[in-house]
Amino acid sequence: MKIEGKHIVVTGASSGIGKSLVEFLSAYEGVKIVAAARRSELIPKKEGIIFAISLDVSTQKGVDELFSFALQKLGHIDIFIANAGFTYTERLIKPDWGHISDIFSLNVFSPIYSLEKLMAAEGERQIQFVTLISGVAYFPLPAYALYCSTKGALRLFFEAYRFEKNDNLIVSNVYPVATRTEFFEKAALGSVSLPFLSQDQETVARGIINGIERDKRNIYPSLLFRLFLPVARAFPFLIKAYSLNEKRKVSDILKS
Repeated sequence: MKIEGKHIVVTGASSGIGKSLVEFLSAYEGVKIVAAARRSELIPKKEGIIFAISLDVSTQKGVDELFSFALQKLGHIDIFIANAGFTYTERLIKPDWGHISDIFSLNVFSPIYSLEKLMAAEGERQIQFVTLISGVAYFPLPAYALYCSTKGALRLFFEAYRFEKNDNLIVSNVYPVATRTEFFEKAALGSVSLPFLSQDQETVARGIINGIERDKRNIYPSLLFRLFLPVARAFPFLIKAYSLNEKRKVSDILKS
């Protein structure tokens, strides 16, 4: 779907990939963007083009408020980019329902519910739904078991949903590798290094926009990851070797 003149919603827009997406998208002619984040003061500002809103999309109330605001400001939505998400870096030790619920609410429930809201709001119009999943939907990453499980759930949901969806909806799944943003700082990584494949947020954002314009079903911002993935899936021992290598990096966390 061409970007020019489109009405776009971006969640998680105050930092990282989401912030870069808003900056790049706002340069296209005729574009209007509703940008959502908990800290809306950090969202880029462009009068009459970017409409920022502060809310929590990990809740039904927050998503409902987002759609009400977006439809009021934009009239309709052409492209919805579900970018908001977070992770833990941890060893699971004690039972904690709320801890599990928090990450699934934002990483899984929110994008699925947002998709339902978009379909209900836009009917038969041509629309595109873009979900930031992750390379860890394919590769188990030690110390990120909950995060990997949320991304695996999203991948399988959208792969199945493609067989159910209406023809007017384009579904694009994005599989970035580790992105060099404050995302991992918030995960309490401390001195733990990033996984060996990583990119900067601008590269990921440009890859996403290119994939949107080409109506790509699956968007892989990292060429190396895209080339490695089919090989690794054909030879599962490579995935195991990768996970064991990453386990050594986070050994202190896993022993604590």
